[in-house]
Amino acid sequence: MGSYSRLFIPISLLIISVSAVRYQALLNQETALATSHYQSEARQLDLYLANTVLPLAVQTDLRSVPRVLRSALPLNHNLSSIRWDNAGEHTEVLPDTSPEEQLAASVPAWFARLTGITAINSRLTVALPGGQDAILDVHYRPDLPLLQVWNRVRHQAVISAINITLIFVLLSLILASHRKLLARLTMATERFRSGDFTIRMADGATPEEQAVSRSFNSMAGDIGNMLSSLQASQKRLGEQLNETVHMQKALQKMSWQNYNDVLTGLPNRAALAARFEQELFISRERQRLLAVCLFDLDHFQSINDRHGAEAGDEILKQVAARLHDFTGQVHYAARLGGDEFVMLLCGQASIATIEQNVTLLMQELSRPYQCDQQALHMTASAGIAVYAGKELNAESLLRQADHAAYQAKLTGRNQYHFFDTNLDEEVRTHHNQRTEVRHALINGELRLYYQPKVNMRAGTVVGMEALLRWQHPRRGVLAPAQFLPLVEQTDLIIDIGEWVLRQALWQMQRWIAAGQHWVVSVNIAARHFQQPDFVSRLKTILGEFPGVRPSMLELEILESSALHDIEHVRRIIRACQALGITFALDDFGTGYSSMSYLKRLPANIVKIDQSFVRNMLNDHDDLHLVRAVIGLARSFSLTVIAEGVESIEHGARLIQLGCDLAQGYGIARPMPADAVLDWAANFVPAPQWRVAQFTETPV
Repeated sequence: MGSYSRLFIPISLLIISVSAVRYQALLNQETALATSHYQSEARQLDLYLANTVLPLAVQTDLRSVPRVLRSALPLNHNLSSIRWDNAGEHTEVLPDTSPEEQLAASVPAWFARLTGITAINSRLTVALPGGQDAILDVHYRPDLPLLQVWNRVRHQAVISAINITLIFVLLSLILASHRKLLARLTMATERFRSGDFTIRMADGATPEEQAVSRSFNSMAGDIGNMLSSLQASQKRLGEQLNETVHMQKALQKMSWQNYNDVLTGLPNRAALAARFEQELFISRERQRLLAVCLFDLDHFQSINDRHGAEAGDEILKQVAARLHDFTGQVHYAARLGGDEFVMLLCGQASIATIEQNVTLLMQELSRPYQCDQQALHMTASAGIAVYAGKELNAESLLRQADHAAYQAKLTGRNQYHFFDTNLDEEVRTHHNQRTEVRHALINGELRLYYQPKVNMRAGTVVGMEALLRWQHPRRGVLAPAQFLPLVEQTDLIIDIGEWVLRQALWQMQRWIAAGQHWVVSVNIAARHFQQPDFVSRLKTILGEFPGVRPSMLELEILESSALHDIEHVRRIIRACQALGITFALDDFGTGYSSMSYLKRLPANIVKIDQSFVRNMLNDHDDLHLVRAVIGLARSFSLTVIAEGVESIEHGARLIQLGCDLAQGYGIARPMPADAVLDWAANFVPAPQWRVAQFTETPV
């Protein structure tokens, strides 16, 4: 007998003990209930007979006694016999045997003894009128109470037997499942011990089987991995010699990369620092000049944008090759990073010699570069710092060369500039100021004010001009002229321009929601406007504000924006107009060839410069200029608007000249966006403007 089979013995004993206690209690309870009912019915029949037979005996109607006794038989099914004894006369009444009494006979005798329910005999003595006594004996059998208790106990026993059977069946199934699991585990263990390390146990249906399978499989996997690791170690031992060789090569490569630029092969900043100190020492000892030339490629980012990063890398390689060829055995070239290169011109006799070498090098760098079978033109700006034996270190000289290169870019690019100590402080001040402007953009200190544009003849507000302001934390609100000139030649002006466009479009979206569909004009700097990706960037920004139609945006450019490449500007304007955007020529009349611009540039609007409008009431020359601009605009079918209207009289005079659109302090000063709606709601045109409509002066 197995260990699992032996479990049935204590379980069976436990079930028998619990059942014995339970059925003993059930038997006592059922016996007490049946006995109580049995005795109660016997007492009731005795009382009935006493109340019925005695009166008959007293009345000496003894012939009715048998009939009364027989009528009492159905009143109690436990009644076995009734006997009447009276002066030698005996009468006994017996009930008929019923089916219940026949079933009661099938109750085992041991069960009757176990219950303790016995027969009941009752004797009643009746005194007759003649002085005699009659005896009434009533006998009861407990057959029906016994049958009731037997059926109840037997019914519960059947239910218990079914439950016990189910318990043993389920227990047998569980034990069988466990035996099957042990058999599977034993088989898998034997196969594993025999060398089959790939054996795995399948997941079973029960959580126990799954837990055993996972545990065995994890153990087998760990041992398999350990064996595989041991085998791999043997293989690696044979490969260590090769790895050692490769490691030596890698260390050599790392050592080379520590002091050389990976892309171009030139020495890097670390190598430059070591060579720099050596050349400074030689220059002091031999009393020769050492020139530090820092080269920065002009508009290199546009090459990446137009032709991709691979083209940019190819140009950097070609630049490095030209610098390397130029250095020879005397000079030293290095790459600092990005598009910045440094060359040390060693052992120079004079500044003239340095200039001669730099000029030759600039010519070499300005030659076309070959990339993807096409020639790309690229120039460089150079800053030069000269070491002449003063107490300067390599870091100071590099910083001076960087300042000089920046100054070269400001003066027009494709040039070189020698570091000037007197200009250093000025350059540094401008650099700090530009940094402050950049921080203002990042920190949200820039604001947009809006100046209304009105149709004086119709008396309506037709649009707004977005004007930039700087809410300086110490100096208060600053006008654009106080900070934009510092950054208009840097890429920061592009970031500011895109911020202005987004802010203006966002405000237009709010005004549209309030029911005001005003055209808003935005000034675009020349550097921003002439970017190769200006149109695509503008499309992206417009896409961020789908609630604003492009036709509600007006871009203003200065005449000077078109001076360098009027055909390029013309193409940009046409591309923007295809989107629905309108263009205005700002400060018209102050340029060099305004007539030519009106003919070649497809502008929609001409803005008369405020310097002419402001003095036209007192200066006949300015008045003639204003009249001429209005006539010129009409000749080219352009809309004309006047700036600098500082009084009602200015407006009236402009109406007489045929210019209905105007803006200026005489109409409204630039105001924050929150104040625009209230101003527009309260705007009332000047009465003089209505009168001026009827005195229009021919142009």
